[in-house]
Amino acid sequence: MVYHESELEHRVSTITQARSDVRELHSQFPVLPFADDDGVVHKHTFDFYVVFNDGHRVAVAVKHARKQKQILEMFERIAREDFSHVVDDLRLMTEEDATYDAFYNAHEILRSREHFDETEYKTARSIAGQLVGRFRFGELLRDCSELGARRNAVWQLIDHGLLVPLSTERISELTWLKASS
Repeated sequence: MVYHESELEHRVSTITQARSDVRELHSQFPVLPFADDDGVVHKHTFDFYVVFNDGHRVAVAVKHARKQKQILEMFERIAREDFSHVVDDLRLMTEEDATYDAFYNAHEILRSREHFDETEYKTARSIAGQLVGRFRFGELLRDCSELGARRNAVWQLIDHGLLVPLSTERISELTWLKASS
């Protein structure tokens, strides 16, 4: 269970969960110490702990971009301590990383994972394989009797890296795609 204390945390969590290389996502962990200028030790609770498929561990702080300087200074203080037994890296994610478009796209990927239809997946993959160069998402929906299942299949192809959007904007039926090399 992943918890969100803000709408921005929800966006970051959704985008992180939609990554195909994420194995685990935990809330409110780790808690790492750091000393201020006077030597007083404080603790910071990170918003998320991410473990990637390759075992790399990242502590993620979710804050608004206006707090970036303050958070990065805190990261420097935390780095003075040895945290390698808990995480490999510290990361700040802001609203610039977790845009509404990226959130929407991640949400669609997660939703499509719950509705796998092997026939539509194979059909969409076959059609995409016949298209040359760039093409619109909607091209894969032509003459389709099960529009919802086909749309999910296209999102799954994007999730699997077989189709690549040519922009970082919100994906729609007008979005340009290309088959991965």
